[in-house]
Amino acid sequence: TPMGEIVDTAVLDKENLTLRRRAVKQGPVNIEIEVKDNKATGRMNMGGQERPINVDLGGPLFADGAGGPHAIASLPLKEGYSATFRNFDVMRQKAKLMQLQVAGSESVTVPAGTFDAYKVEISSADGGPDKMTIWVAKEARKPVKVSGVLPQMGGAILTSELVP
Repeated sequence: TPMGEIVDTAVLDKENLTLRRRAVKQGPVNIEIEVKDNKATGRMNMGGQERPINVDLGGPLFADGAGGPHAIASLPLKEGYSATFRNFDVMRQKAKLMQLQVAGSESVTVPAGTFDAYKVEISSADGGPDKMTIWVAKEARKPVKVSGVLPQMGGAILTSELVP
């Protein structure tokens, strides 16, 4: 990204894929979060200024952070499927609801090939700027392309594609 390489690590509960721990490192930013009993605790260090994290989330976090698109791909996706789930906005220190909708099926071509995929659109349930589209290969049930708006980077669009 323009701010340099980012390493985002998430530990998920193997039973339900909810977030248990997350660590993010990008340049001078270092974030460590533990999620337990519907609370997020940890710390955020930005350029030497440390800020504690201690937030009641109101429920479990799903598809938050690294591996989020893979958790989404594990859902019982089909045309018309929708769901609401909770993520955590670290900068605003609050939980946020996300709305997922399978917008349909389409053929998507990425460097790894062409796939028959579900087009999954995710947006902020409260009308915020968060938006992401995930193309999930129907046969493999894996994300092959992800494109999302990064509000914290002035609305930049980040796209990732499966490569061979």
